[in-house]
Amino acid sequence: MRDRFLYCGKFKVIPKKVLEYIIRMVPYVLEKILPVSVLSALRNLRSDKLCELRLRSGGAVSVSYCGRYSYLTSGGIADKPEGALKLTEDDLKQIMLRACDKSLYAVNDRICKGYLTLDGGVRIGVAGETVFEGGAIKTVKNFTALNIRIPHEVIGCANKVEPYLFNGTRYKSTLIVSPPGAGKTTMLRDLARIAASRVEHNNVLIADEREEIAAVSNGKPSLNVGFNSDVISGCTKEYAFMHGIRALKPDIIVTDELCGKDDADAVENAVASGVCVFASVHADCCARLAEKRGFERLLKNKSFERFVELSERSGAGTLEGIFNQDFSPIRRGEPQ
Repeated sequence: MRDRFLYCGKFKVIPKKVLEYIIRMVPYVLEKILPVSVLSALRNLRSDKLCELRLRSGGAVSVSYCGRYSYLTSGGIADKPEGALKLTEDDLKQIMLRACDKSLYAVNDRICKGYLTLDGGVRIGVAGETVFEGGAIKTVKNFTALNIRIPHEVIGCANKVEPYLFNGTRYKSTLIVSPPGAGKTTMLRDLARIAASRVEHNNVLIADEREEIAAVSNGKPSLNVGFNSDVISGCTKEYAFMHGIRALKPDIIVTDELCGKDDADAVENAVASGVCVFASVHADCCARLAEKRGFERLLKNKSFERFVELSERSGAGTLEGIFNQDFSPIRRGEPQ
């Protein structure tokens, strides 16, 4: 599959290195795991507009394409499920087996968390029958749905935001706020790249719990996160923050998708230790943050000095505004 899978949305910058990465990695990963029928159908699409594949047992295959969901047919896409490709439970199982080189046991800890990350940052979200033992999830079997998300590396997408986060001597702790699929991880990754590549030397630690920011493969980041970045991946934020601060002396810690009290406590401790934090969170807007579990103290203590709000209003990555620690706007959003 020789087409290129790129970002669909506001970000238009496509440097040569990004193209080389996507040509090299993404087709190989998809060809390795997907059925021939799905691969053949994808060749009828403009691959630069494809962001996501949703595969359901017995259901129609759908895609996130050009910013909206459509059904995948042998000839392209359709608005209705009639005539769409359908996969069986065994198809889903075979996709998962190919994704983990026929050893589900080897990646069972990730599957229990609901996802599996492949080379290049391609991530498979997993739904199925959970098996509990001793009050904890032992495994997931009989897969009912898979959500394959295509990685997006867009060099320069954070250029419009970064100047508002740097005061000339240091960066301000910043939280990127957006609903799912609105570009927060892409923005976060590019902020890490910029911060780790400045003339002013910044040691950047990436706490990559779900392996989406740097997409480490065989010990090396597959995505560009700057030349002064260190990556701790596949572990909890609590572990990465604690051991990273003790052993790696970061100036900035970058992490994705804060969720719950433990993550909030890790951020609060890092900021109190003098470390800047770039993070993201799922929320419709900044006004909803107070409703998020664990965020009450972060907001009360003003752990974050900047808030960047993104949406999909004019495509993924639409900047709705940049706000200070009191939620006063310091840059307005992009016009309609």
